[in-house]
Amino acid sequence: MKLLLIFIISMGLYAAQNPKEPAVASGVYIETNIDYPSDDSMKMESVKYHYDAGTALSLAIGYQMDRWRFELEGNHVKDELAKIADITSAGDLIKTGALANVYYSAYNDSKLVSSIGVGAGTTNIKTEDLEINDIAQDEISENNSFTYEVGISLGYMVTEDWTWTVKYRYLNVKDLGAGTQTFSLGLRYLF
Repeated sequence: MKLLLIFIISMGLYAAQNPKEPAVASGVYIETNIDYPSDDSMKMESVKYHYDAGTALSLAIGYQMDRWRFELEGNHVKDELAKIADITSAGDLIKTGALANVYYSAYNDSKLVSSIGVGAGTTNIKTEDLEINDIAQDEISENNSFTYEVGISLGYMVTEDWTWTVKYRYLNVKDLGAGTQTFSLGLRYLF
């Protein structure tokens, strides 16, 4: 439902673009996001992991050129394990990623801006402080996997430099065989 609402608003902004096209600033920017994953399980190497999803943080640095944005993003989330293959477990599941993203934005007469984008990179998945049935275990070996994402966002330009954003993205980590959905609240500063 949230995705549908963001998508409708975003597409409405594209349709409402001013034919005179407002001037858009260019330059280096930095953006930080608090991500709220909607999933609480994943499957890796035929083993299903159930966890309490943690709040993810991401930081991006990029360059805005008219309506296009090009950025490098790093993200990190620490989830609390509940079960591995339906066996009671404890510990942390840590996912750290790096992506290169490209966004196209639509501006209109209002302070709202909508964006659509894609990205690709890698995600590292590992466990820490792992216990299965209250017995300490060796850590599961780290797993680096190709990752891609698609996303849409709606932003509010407080000033020409500061923009609040609400973002939805679908992230697919190849080794997991399934994607995850994330909703984000972010703040971008254009230098």
